[in-house]
Amino acid sequence: MQEHLEAASTSSTLAAGTCLGKYQVVRLIGEGGMGTVYEGIHLAIGKKVAIKVLSPSLADDLDARARFLREAQLTSRVRHPHAVDVTDVGSEAGLAFLVMEFLEGEDLASFIEWRGRLPLEQAADIMLPVAAAVAAAHDEGIIHRDLKPHNIFLSQTRDGSIVPKVVDFGISKGPTDLQSVAGLTSVMTPLVQTTVGLMGTPAFLSPEQIEAQTASAASDQYGLGIILYQCVTGRPAFSSADEVTKIFGDIVNGKRTPAGDLRFDLPDGFQYIIDRATRRDPAARFPSVRAMGKALLAFASPKAVLTWSRSFDDAEVSAVIPTLPPPRRPLWRWIAAALAAVTLGAAASAVAWETLHAPAPQTIEIETPAGR
Repeated sequence: MQEHLEAASTSSTLAAGTCLGKYQVVRLIGEGGMGTVYEGIHLAIGKKVAIKVLSPSLADDLDARARFLREAQLTSRVRHPHAVDVTDVGSEAGLAFLVMEFLEGEDLASFIEWRGRLPLEQAADIMLPVAAAVAAAHDEGIIHRDLKPHNIFLSQTRDGSIVPKVVDFGISKGPTDLQSVAGLTSVMTPLVQTTVGLMGTPAFLSPEQIEAQTASAASDQYGLGIILYQCVTGRPAFSSADEVTKIFGDIVNGKRTPAGDLRFDLPDGFQYIIDRATRRDPAARFPSVRAMGKALLAFASPKAVLTWSRSFDDAEVSAVIPTLPPPRRPLWRWIAAALAAVTLGAAASAVAWETLHAPAPQTIEIETPAGR
């Protein structure tokens, strides 16, 4: 096994069978900017795990190493059933690694890519546990700073249900007492140093992260609003194919297609939640992520409402939640609807026949682990 570890110093991936302490690598799962993730197994008890290994090219970078180890410390503080659980951390032959629960499924970005825009109820059912996990992180003084569909993992259980999990706290901001990790004093890279050095994913950054170089709980709320936009429209609010400078300009100026223009059946109340969560001024957003979650309950399934009402329904939040504006539609939409109603009888009949015999939309039950 030692030769595998020695080879890792010159290779970006580890061979199957490589041992890292009491864990053995089974196969490569994925690669990212900070490191590589493997399926692994705990040698003593045979438990399947995920092992995230810091890239060998960053092994001598104290800042990167501290940030990597800090991910384990911050994630372990969240302790929420919808946040990925980090169970161990270690170092072997100069390779820093952390061990997480093994999740089977796919991330939300991939799910939307093949599924398209989601039914409103399903979008709400997915995002409510995500909001609860982010709120739990905020309770610990932890700001994620990189919320996006790729960092929401839809873990699939044996019965086919899915459990949303918030993952990748790698660039999270925590309390000042967590800035020194494992004896390493971290001089953290400024949040916005240059376009290249920006911490986070450009299309999901909040205006204040771009302009003021700061992130707060309201910045995470902005990220949740942009994720919700993508859930119900089937497309990102800002195209990652654009130049970074254009993306930043559009974000700062709030230049994006309204979700309701991309989805005719989007209720005004749902549009209101997206718009308020993503307002340019952080103070104008919901008072908290829990307040956002409370507003979202109106669109969730009965099971989700029963599950999450108590998590979001406390006196402080209830006192500041505004009443959602009554449903209203622009005049041009009413005109369009009227014109559709008077189309030729044959065409209308054909549409009605197709609608009546169309397959029911796919629904996926969202499961909440016991003991939340």
